[in-house]
Amino acid sequence: MTEILIASATVSNYEGMDALVGQDGRVYLGRHENYHPGIEDDTPAVYDNSDGSLQLISDNVKMFHFLYGEGWALPQRQMRREHCFTKADYIEFASLRDGVLSHYRPIREVTFAGKPFVPPKAYRRMHRERPAPVR
Repeated sequence: MTEILIASATVSNYEGMDALVGQDGRVYLGRHENYHPGIEDDTPAVYDNSDGSLQLISDNVKMFHFLYGEGWALPQRQMRREHCFTKADYIEFASLRDGVLSHYRPIREVTFAGKPFVPPKAYRRMHRERPAPVR
């Protein structure tokens, strides 16, 4: 399938890329030039994936907000207390940022109350660098 139906799209925090939510409810990152918004006569928005550039990011629609949001007024902890994001959401974003998203050039940083995103302690403990073996 070369055309993917898109439910929502916006310019992402990554150079030349759009953040997309497919009609399947999954979150994607795709080239800006391949996204074609629907027009007023009910033509659906589509992503032309004939070049295979569409990257599945997550089944968690909250990740869409991390792909385009440049900053929230509240600190991360308060966003959790207000049930905007969960610790699992933060862990997933940290994992994506260190994994698949590291292949894209960021153009702006995700911030909370003016401070950069900080992965939860649980994520940092899971990914703590292990000392090199002694030889």
